[in-house]
Amino acid sequence: MPVRDESAVVNGLWSYGWWVDAGARFRLASEPGVRISVAELAPADAVRLASDFAAVLGEDEGESEATYGG
Repeated sequence: MPVRDESAVVNGLWSYGWWVDAGARFRLASEPGVRISVAELAPADAVRLASDFAAVLGEDEGESEATYGG
């Protein structure tokens, strides 16, 4: 998932209990992003992950996009 600040998003999702990784070590020329594996994610957990991801990005509280990466 593309983001502006990988570290902030990774740390934010960790605080919600999600284990994700910054994309820096996996890319050659793409923009910043985080890697999220959802291969074994239950549908109910997918909804929670989406909600938590939006919260980290500040989309549910009207925070600035610059906070975590928009």
